[in-house]
Amino acid sequence: MENLIIEKTSRTPFVNLSTEGLIEIKGNSLIENTEQFYSSIQLWIEKYIKNPQEKTIVNFSMRYYNTSSQMWIFQIINSLTNLNIVGQDVVFNWYYNDVDIKESGEDIASLLNIEINTIELSGIKN
Repeated sequence: MENLIIEKTSRTPFVNLSTEGLIEIKGNSLIENTEQFYSSIQLWIEKYIKNPQEKTIVNFSMRYYNTSSQMWIFQIINSLTNLNIVGQDVVFNWYYNDVDIKESGEDIASLLNIEINTIELSGIKN
């Protein structure tokens, strides 16, 4: 299994999926065909879960995302919660610079009954 890196565009986020246990998605997600973009990420996540590191750090730092992107983000986080079920350590960090983004992270944490660290970004660009 190899790392997956996708450079950001004006409509897509930066993605860094490392076999060393670091998963990062940051920027904007204004994608019309979210399945085309996120399905490769979800596939990588599913493969990673089969042979994870002892500790996985998941960083989401989204400036803005549309509704269809939000569904994929939820699905990715939901998949990664399986690491806790099998006894692996997974840490979710949800960086925000907008109260709506913060609340979205809190909503996901509540829906999945998991802990997500919400961390405010001030003056930092994604």
